Amino acid sequence: MSAGSVWLQFFICLAVIAYSGTRLSKYGDVLAEKTGLGRSWLGLAGLAVVTSLPELITGSSAVLWVGAPDIAVGDVMGASLINLMIVMVTDLFYPPPPLP
Repeated sequence: MSAGSVWLQFFICLAVIAYSGTRLSKYGDVLAEKTGLGRSWLGLAGLAVVTSLPELITGSSAVLWVGAPDIAVGDVMGASLINLMIVMVTDLFYPPPPLP
């Protein structure tokens, strides 16, 4: 694989992510308006789903394709718990009260 091909793939992925992110934001606002849940709650749920997708894909591919469930457990225990700890520490030091 040549260096030019790698950069082309990188910029294609960058464009897809940028386009998808803007559309996700727009559709999140529409869903919040239609359901009456509010933009904050929908944004929180969307953020949780989107940030958990890499761990979900890593864990499922480790078990289904590689046959290494230890990698899936390590991923859940490592990345997911670290993400939860970051949210917890941020919530402790953020001045307003936590969300109900």
